[in-house]
Amino acid sequence: MIIRAHAKINLSLNVQGKRDDGYHNLESIMLPLEMHDSVEVYINKNHAKDDFVTCDDYSLKITKYNLVHKIIDAAREKYGFKDHFIVNIHKNIFLQAGLGGGSADAGAALRAILKLEGITPTNEELIDIGIKVGSDVPWAIFDKPTLLRRKGDILEFFDHVAPFYVLLVKPLDGCSTQQIFQISDEMPELEHGDINKVLDLYLNDDIKGLGDAVFNSLQKPAISVVNEIETVINSLKEDGFDCVLMSGSGSCVYALTNDKKIWKKSEVHYAKKGYQVCATKFYRGDKK
Repeated sequence: MIIRAHAKINLSLNVQGKRDDGYHNLESIMLPLEMHDSVEVYINKNHAKDDFVTCDDYSLKITKYNLVHKIIDAAREKYGFKDHFIVNIHKNIFLQAGLGGGSADAGAALRAILKLEGITPTNEELIDIGIKVGSDVPWAIFDKPTLLRRKGDILEFFDHVAPFYVLLVKPLDGCSTQQIFQISDEMPELEHGDINKVLDLYLNDDIKGLGDAVFNSLQKPAISVVNEIETVINSLKEDGFDCVLMSGSGSCVYALTNDKKIWKKSEVHYAKKGYQVCATKFYRGDKK
């Protein structure tokens, strides 16, 4: 079985502080993109006693602690199935970018495994499995536009998909999520904003309003590690994009526009400058 694992952007991200369990309380608007990895999942018919996870991007080290391994173990513990699996990940989502690639792969693998095993889980069961693996994973399992709260285990889905063109531009240097959160914990002043206002502007396709309202509490900590993030942000704004922000823990920057010419021209321009670039759109799900 082959299933798509979609990248995401955090339209906005409000980090509210570290919890006693090691997670952070947060609010975020998570939007899936057409950009995706492809995840192949098969039941291992050779009576193997372990799962095998491979990836065609050799810069990504696949170990027993990879999120895909973790979510298979969590699902097996929950449902008690005996099968083991072969999972091949074909990478397209940029690494250390704030695009949720690892979480997306884990969510896609879980969807495939449950289908192969004939298991129909409840939403609560999926969230319980996902949050054991990571704060982005519950969202990635559902792969829908979502307002996410608390540590990532409260999800409020909505159906709207804005018609904006999305450009992703990533500096060659990536960001470690763990490192960026550690830096954010030590910074006295993080950027915060009104997540409900941002959602309302998005639902009304107000791209210019979004440009003034979006925010990311982790952008300042990430820029302290990868200064090029700020250069990319300023450059994209000068190019005429209406809404520009770093996604997640970085280092990828997203830029939104209604102008297809700017979108395509900028894709070529930033690729020539040596950045990782992808011109994409918001994912419309199975309805598209």
